[in-house]
Amino acid sequence: MTPKFIQANCIEGNRTDLRQARVVFERKPDIIFFEMPADTLAPLFNKYDPERKPHEKVEKIKEYLTRASKKYPYARSDLRVWENIESLWRNGHNVLIYNIDAPQELRLRHNKYHTDTLYSVAKKDLSFCVYLYVRERYMLKSINSALKNYREKRRPIVAVFLQSIHWDHVKFMMKNPSKEKIWQYYFGRFSNLKPSTIGECIKREDKILYKYWKKIAQF
Repeated sequence: MTPKFIQANCIEGNRTDLRQARVVFERKPDIIFFEMPADTLAPLFNKYDPERKPHEKVEKIKEYLTRASKKYPYARSDLRVWENIESLWRNGHNVLIYNIDAPQELRLRHNKYHTDTLYSVAKKDLSFCVYLYVRERYMLKSINSALKNYREKRRPIVAVFLQSIHWDHVKFMMKNPSKEKIWQYYFGRFSNLKPSTIGECIKREDKILYKYWKKIAQF
């Protein structure tokens, strides 16, 4: 299988942004990866053929997004995405949905990691680099699992709705680099750090981050 990946940055700002909706409408993807926690909105839609999709659950999603859009204009972007997904299903196109991000408990650590800081500055902070690495390991694991189990087409179109920073890193890891290359990619700037000592550094600084590091890190 040789997927064709089409990425649209999910950073939308506080406004309506139709880039993702256009990808769904124009490219008619076979798989969509959302930057959402894998433990929410599990791919229950994937269990059904297009004519049997639980549209009542889509309606609940759309109702929620409609309410949210009154306060957060970017929710209208997601509303259009789901409208276009539903349109594909109604026309017999079986686009599969996967939420591929880390659990919400980990994602919320972002609030303390330089939300208003340039990446060029934030990446100098070890905790921020660990946070990126752990989240992106979850993304990679979910993507690999979904593609491994996909059987419908030899060349599926895959829409990737991740922030560009995450997609760049995930693409790197999808090339199956060695552990040494991954270490250098994420942590090489910390010359005083070693794979054997990083765990204790994380544990001292952030217990939640350390919990997920233990679960998914490969060092």
